[in-house]
Amino acid sequence: MGFRLFERVKGSPLRATPEAESFHQEVERSFLGIQGLTRIANDIRNARSGNLRIACLPALATGFLPEVIRDFLSIYPGVRINLQSRASTTVRQWVAAQQFDLGFATPSDHTPGLRTELFLSLTGVCVLPPQHRLRRKDVITPEDLRGDAFISLALEDPTRGKIDRIFDDARVERDLRIETQYAMTIGGFVMRGVGCSILNPLSARELIPHGVIVKPFMPEVRFEYILCTPEHRLPSRIATSFIESLRAAKTRLLESETPTATPSSKSPGSATAGRAPKKRPTEPASKSPR
Repeated sequence: MGFRLFERVKGSPLRATPEAESFHQEVERSFLGIQGLTRIANDIRNARSGNLRIACLPALATGFLPEVIRDFLSIYPGVRINLQSRASTTVRQWVAAQQFDLGFATPSDHTPGLRTELFLSLTGVCVLPPQHRLRRKDVITPEDLRGDAFISLALEDPTRGKIDRIFDDARVERDLRIETQYAMTIGGFVMRGVGCSILNPLSARELIPHGVIVKPFMPEVRFEYILCTPEHRLPSRIATSFIESLRAAKTRLLESETPTATPSSKSPGSATAGRAPKKRPTEPASKSPR
């Protein structure tokens, strides 16, 4: 090695030299480093630690996804999650560019670099301001909303076209007072009495504690959401485990009723909780929309 490890001074026991002690400290440090690397490798292999990057449109980022993430972290507390809520176009671009591990968006034409599947298909519901004149109706139809102030989704949302066609086919004119991009923004207007709308049931149930009345709507409107992952990169173990948690959450959602109700209130004339027709809010995932 080029230096002495031990020395003996006039009958004293053999002892390490200062150089040997310094070398021993470095060996211990290296050994601990190797142990640490082994532990990290085991954690990664067992999906106990690491980073998960999720991009999601706001409709699923406010209710459904936080519940899934909460349950996932209770099992994998060492995982760090970065959740970004953006418009569907941005979500698809980010995931295709491999900036995120997975994303949720509305369906669109084929985006290069994306692997997609239809993840959720939800039956839309009608959301009404508190104490609305239709609060006692079991089911809302286009005719019921004739002339009412209506808060519309933005034109780029694929569900907007479906809703407009339903009212056009029924020859019902609405007062299209406001158009906005996000479901929760629409909910903010509805709870303040600005108008009514048709939303996905997951966003609608978040509004019930704020006095918004949620009712089934006929004819049926479907809100569809895709799960997308990078096409040219395999998912990590953490991403795979999280997707399994997503599927389990979707199964529980399939088994539940549509969250349609009238908020409880002590004020006179308030309606009791209403129930949706016995229809499941989601359908099993189908093949990727292209």
